[in-house]
Amino acid sequence: MIVTPAMAGFLRLKTRSAMVFGGLAGTVSGVSAGLAATDRRLVPYGALVATFYTGLGCLLGPSVLFLIVKMFAGN
Repeated sequence: MIVTPAMAGFLRLKTRSAMVFGGLAGTVSGVSAGLAATDRRLVPYGALVATFYTGLGCLLGPSVLFLIVKMFAGN
């Protein structure tokens, strides 16, 4: 969130790269704030992908953790 405006020139943030940035950075609040400080038009693109990956992690995380614990516990 803090480094995004400083690194925007290096990252060459445009529409497609904002989507990649949103997927890599992770949290919706951090991506939205960083992109809003850089260019307000990029916020929906980054936030959309960050929301998707956060939701995917929340859905798959418990199931994958359960299977790993079950594998190591041997039950």
